[in-house]
Amino acid sequence: MSAGKKVSLDSGRVNLTEGPIMPALLTLAWPVVMSNLLQTGYNLADTYWVGRLGAGAVAAISLSFPIVFLFISLGGGLTVAGTALVAQNVGAGRDDRADYVAAQTFTFVGIAAVVLAALGFFLAEPVLALLGPEPDVFPYAVAYLKTWFIGIPFIFGFFVFQALVRGSGDTINPMKLMVGSTILNIVLDPFLIFGWGFFPELGVQGAAVATVLSRGLAAGIGVRMLFRGDLDLRIRAADLKPDLETIRRIVIIGTPAAAEQSTRALGMTVMTATVAVFGTPVLAAYGIGNRISSVVFQPSMGFAQATTAMVGQNLGARREDRAERTAWLSAGIMFSVLSGLAVVAFVGSGGIASTFLTDRDVVALSHAADYIRLIALSFGFLGVMNVLNGAFRGAGRTATSMVFSILSMFVLRVPLAYGLSHHTALGPAGIWWGVALSNVIGAVLVGLWFSRGTWKGSLVDHEEPRGALDREFE
Repeated sequence: MSAGKKVSLDSGRVNLTEGPIMPALLTLAWPVVMSNLLQTGYNLADTYWVGRLGAGAVAAISLSFPIVFLFISLGGGLTVAGTALVAQNVGAGRDDRADYVAAQTFTFVGIAAVVLAALGFFLAEPVLALLGPEPDVFPYAVAYLKTWFIGIPFIFGFFVFQALVRGSGDTINPMKLMVGSTILNIVLDPFLIFGWGFFPELGVQGAAVATVLSRGLAAGIGVRMLFRGDLDLRIRAADLKPDLETIRRIVIIGTPAAAEQSTRALGMTVMTATVAVFGTPVLAAYGIGNRISSVVFQPSMGFAQATTAMVGQNLGARREDRAERTAWLSAGIMFSVLSGLAVVAFVGSGGIASTFLTDRDVVALSHAADYIRLIALSFGFLGVMNVLNGAFRGAGRTATSMVFSILSMFVLRVPLAYGLSHHTALGPAGIWWGVALSNVIGAVLVGLWFSRGTWKGSLVDHEEPRGALDREFE
């Protein structure tokens, strides 16, 4: 498909390189936002049903969450290269090359998924032990995490499907699969957690089983669609044979993205350890607050992923000004929308917290409400930072977004949270302040760097992607 060719919306693909920016951005973004909200639905459903078991069960999932997020981040980061390369090749009118890059990404991520699944399964118990959980929480966290690791190949398979298809400008089909998968997960949760009907009573572990089963079904359907040619992208068996040169390009672009996402997850693990010393009620509150924050995080990441595809296609089509206008427009939309959601979260913090905890968990409820109120103040800034980092990824400048993620987490969030909670009278509230301040300062720094414009340029025009990436820091 040439860059200027209009594609019917029936195919799922949206023309991103011509016409008004706002309609194209919104058409591309809303299914991604819905998909990411549904992704959050997995976590919220798990937390809701597990919350019926008490604060200790919620703390077990809270303890596991940073490790789960670490591996999810690795999978998501590895697929970023596929999104960027597919988007830029589609924008340049090179659909055949886009198909080939998609197949190579599928091969690379598939191998990585099997390796990471085995590694995570055997390291789950010792890694959880390092976080210093209370004895009543530890066994539940281990069971949940080991079960989740078994399903990594299925989870990564769905990540690949979403990333590649979105890079081509199709966000509708990934959303459809996410809807079905989320509904199945929500239905399975209570049956597997509480042992309804003929299902075994698995407790916390049941939430992980439900997630693996529902995500596995979605991955199978998505991969089948790619191989059958039901979408604008098509993976052919002959193209799956590893091509070291193409995989090298994927690694060069994908490794910083994986490192970025993993650094964020590692920071969350450090944050969890910082919180855990304050006891189970505070740890449960931290988990509740992060679940609510993830609801807000997902729309901003949805617009970030839409921005990645749109910036990538416009750079591939050599429309750099349009790429820049897209990024700023997307950032402005997110700041406005998330600031509105912040008001709702701030006012309703107590009611939101009580949704996930029983009335007997009075201390945890109080801490959770405080956390929600404080992080709500930074929601708009979180949106700006995510969207502009998405623009960097669409340009293939994954090293840039990686640097800012490291800065935000380890130079800002972790030191601020630790210092304010351990060396001031704020106590646990210092952690909540550290999270909020890191979002605000990080957004300002990302915006200043983005305005320099050194991220512009097409990967399609460079024989070696490393030169294009290095140019960012010249």
